[in-house]
Amino acid sequence: MALVALVLTAFSLAAPAAYAALAPDNSAATQVLTWTAGDGYMGYTSAPTTAVAGPATIVFENSAATGNTTGMPHTLTFDTSNPDYNTDVSLNIQASPSDSSAGRHTAEVTLTPGVYHYYCAMPGHMMSGELTVTAAPGDDTTAPDTSASVSGTKDASGDYVDSATVTLSASDSGSGVDTIEYALDGAAYATYTDAVRVSGAGRHTLAYRATDKAGNTSAVKSVSFTVVAAPPEDTTPPETSATVSGTKDASGDYVSGATVTVTASDTGSGVAGIEYALDGGAYRDYTAPVLVSDVGRHTLAYRATDKAGNTSAVKSVSFTVVAAPPEDTTPPETSATVSGTKDASGDYVSGATVTVTASDTGSGVAGIEYALDGGAYRDYTAPVLVSDVGRHTLAYRATDKAGNTSAAQTVSFTVVAAPPQDTTPPEVSASVSGTKDASGNYVGGATVTVTASDSGSGVAATEYSLDGGPYLPYSAPVAVDRAGSHTFLYRATDKAGNTSAAKSLTLTVVDSKPPTNCPETDDRSTVFAGTLDTGIPNRVTTNGCTINELIEDHRAWASHGAFVSHVEKLVADLRNQGVVDQREAGDIKKAAGRCDVGKVHSAHTER
Repeated sequence: MALVALVLTAFSLAAPAAYAALAPDNSAATQVLTWTAGDGYMGYTSAPTTAVAGPATIVFENSAATGNTTGMPHTLTFDTSNPDYNTDVSLNIQASPSDSSAGRHTAEVTLTPGVYHYYCAMPGHMMSGELTVTAAPGDDTTAPDTSASVSGTKDASGDYVDSATVTLSASDSGSGVDTIEYALDGAAYATYTDAVRVSGAGRHTLAYRATDKAGNTSAVKSVSFTVVAAPPEDTTPPETSATVSGTKDASGDYVSGATVTVTASDTGSGVAGIEYALDGGAYRDYTAPVLVSDVGRHTLAYRATDKAGNTSAVKSVSFTVVAAPPEDTTPPETSATVSGTKDASGDYVSGATVTVTASDTGSGVAGIEYALDGGAYRDYTAPVLVSDVGRHTLAYRATDKAGNTSAAQTVSFTVVAAPPQDTTPPEVSASVSGTKDASGNYVGGATVTVTASDSGSGVAATEYSLDGGPYLPYSAPVAVDRAGSHTFLYRATDKAGNTSAAKSLTLTVVDSKPPTNCPETDDRSTVFAGTLDTGIPNRVTTNGCTINELIEDHRAWASHGAFVSHVEKLVADLRNQGVVDQREAGDIKKAAGRCDVGKVHSAHTER
């Protein structure tokens, strides 16, 4: 047989990199070489034997998926100490199912022509092999080396009796052998795929040549020999073989029945007859393939006799027949869903995607079909995108492996064109109402009303912020009844995501009768916990009291823990009311924990 170098086809893998020498330019490898290991320690479960010089991704997997059920670690180590092999790749990957990569590792390397020796460095593991690397086709200018050998039965004169078999071989250390050709006795060249048997009596010459994958063809060589007629005596029994055919289940057993076909050949006197015996019974003449339909395990023995009386050794083939499952007469269940961006009317903007699913508890789903808007049915292989504007109806059905087809079902929907893109934020304005005094201040309180409009996608939300507080959703006019100067910010966002620039207004509220239901009076501009200033604005809360007044840090507390618990509950309520944001709530709680309110000191108690 020709020694043909195989090129591994590159494919993509995503796995963490292991330690190895990187390709000089760190470019992605053009080929992937995969080793796997399992429970065994006498050899890798799988390993490549050939590769092409250049960048390569080395994949080493020792996981449950590759047969490792014991958690045994293995390594993939390239030998760099033996001068009989390539030593330019330093690679030592240890993998086990329990490591951080679940036993799967990769490394990027650059291979050079020659042979690499690899092995498992774990003690007691007899796992090793060789990887032959050939040069890339574009770098090869040397033709293959070729040789031929003739085999057969010779007589005393050295001639081949009855026939001679010529075996050709070729090797190429560059791009690898592509084809071998031969020409017998001056005939046209033919492609060599297997040893050539020459049976005609007489003198013969077989010419041969080989071409590598870079297109280099070797010089023609030839081998000559003589074939003489075989003597009449036949002492060789026939060659026999058997094949089993039928429908298999998932376990490889034959459903309802199996057919055994026996063949025999004899190059001497010819086959006289074939016999078989089923499950230890008497031998019978074989005249046609044998159908075995009884459920159970079976063994069929067979033999053949040639016309010279030579009988072959008995061979056998074993198999299992199982009963057929109940007949499936129920069609698959089907359903469909439509997805996409809907407008206010429920129509799909720009396009809709229809996903069809089918299930069958009997023989299983064989295929799904769909028809759009009354067209011909097509095979469904992926969700169907419908982008034409208008009303659409998609019909669908499924067929199971027993040939049952479901009744067609339909789903209808409308696709509309996308509206022009909206890039303009809403228009927003605000007005203040209330009773003013001679200075223009609002007596007792003021009400701020915000309006927003958007001629594009429409207003999605309006927000406001009072006195530096967080923005809150605006749903109704805002009452500002705390005495003092106030700054009110407002903005709006449309459904396309455009947010208007924040606008602001200022107003002053005066009231000779401040709230009387606050625990204490504290108009400091920022929030304090004892003597610790948080820097957070001392805002008016929903009940008209400031944050400082509700903290009550001037009150006598039984303990520091009681004060801290009070503040934690208070800021949780203020957070829910939107008076403070998450960061501000956290800063106030931290200040309460660090302050001295409620602690007993040697000289006094802080109030």
